[in-house]
Amino acid sequence: MRKRYREGDIFIIPMQDGRFAVCQVVCALKGRFKRAFSFGVMRLEMDDINVEDGDFIRYRFGSRQRSVIFTSPENLRNGTWRIVGNIPLTPDKEELKVFQCAGHLYRGDEYIRNLSQDEYGKFNTLSVAGYELVQMHLSEMKQ
Repeated sequence: MRKRYREGDIFIIPMQDGRFAVCQVVCALKGRFKRAFSFGVMRLEMDDINVEDGDFIRYRFGSRQRSVIFTSPENLRNGTWRIVGNIPLTPDKEELKVFQCAGHLYRGDEYIRNLSQDEYGKFNTLSVAGYELVQMHLSEMKQ
């Protein structure tokens, strides 16, 4: 079991309803945000885990459509979420590395600039979801 994770890693999240979410790491943050990482969900499956690349499932959270989730890497580190492979990020998925946090724009660990208030909603927000909220996001997804 590999304790380290990196961008492009494919991992499996067991869901509370018995399915499995096949996910891919987008941002393996190492600097100031090292207690978080972002990922997208490619598929929800019952048993046969398909490790092929795929687009991320979009889901609604509040009033916005999203395709990445930020959470703690603890479940990757302790093996609860099992890493099963690595596929390089596509150019579209690379764009999902851009996010805002407290009015500042980042691309992964790299600081880009301050945002104006009207730009906040244009970018993914680094908002770390706990285990239960991750499960809620997964249950909202339609495939």
